Amino acid sequence: MTVPPGNSLDVCQNARVVDAGPDLADGMRALLRRIGEEIDFNDAKGAAPYRLGVHDGLRFAEDAVAQLLHEHGHTAQVRPRTSDA
Repeated sequence: MTVPPGNSLDVCQNARVVDAGPDLADGMRALLRRIGEEIDFNDAKGAAPYRLGVHDGLRFAEDAVAQLLHEHGHTAQVRPRTSDA
């Protein structure tokens, strides 16, 4: 069973999507991981047209965050997925 990666409204997350970390790069890498978790969760729900649209939007965000990190000299990993078109 696939479970949602998190809910920023939960008390345990202190109304945050991810922990900001000690600096911007760490916070951005945490966001990149969270976006990846959301993509995996979305993929597990199937390939209906709406889900494919969500997947495309999440992949855009994932690529944008990774590119920003790379352009500022930081490492960022984006893994390929079988659901990528």
